[in-house]
Amino acid sequence: MKKIAIIGIVGLPANYGGFESFAEQLVQRLWDDYEITVFCQKSAYREHPETFGKARLRYLPMKANGIWSIPYDMLSMLKALRFADTLLVLGVSGCTLLPFLRWLGCRKRMVVNIDGIEWRRGKWSGFAKWFLHFSEMCAVKYADEIVGDNQVIVDYVQEAYHKPCNLIEYGADNL
Repeated sequence: MKKIAIIGIVGLPANYGGFESFAEQLVQRLWDDYEITVFCQKSAYREHPETFGKARLRYLPMKANGIWSIPYDMLSMLKALRFADTLLVLGVSGCTLLPFLRWLGCRKRMVVNIDGIEWRRGKWSGFAKWFLHFSEMCAVKYADEIVGDNQVIVDYVQEAYHKPCNLIEYGADNL
């Protein structure tokens, strides 16, 4: 059975935002066919069950958001390399690690949902904008597959990087 690690969210069950809701729905749809591990922020949950349905939960003692998302995502990736066939990275914070992993010969499948054009957001300035843009460039260049959750993101990736980007819209349960 193929093994997938989901990286870049606060955790499951979803109680934070869009990526968590997406991950929860994805996990529920895939857990019969894949062995799934989800990395979670330990401090975000009072209880720390080992599983969510048929998915395994692994807790990290650091925050998953803001500047802490960088080491959180990187540590999640490094831990996932030990067991996962595919790393699904939600967001680009830790994607500056991807060139090094490829340089070291990592053959794991890397799929990144770049989550918008984060570096253009007004809440970031200076170095943060530069770093997020650089992380996005690393994600697009070194991931095996890029995912956008809306057509604007797909068009942006294709125009800015001349790379394919797969559209996976989410946000409503239409089943």
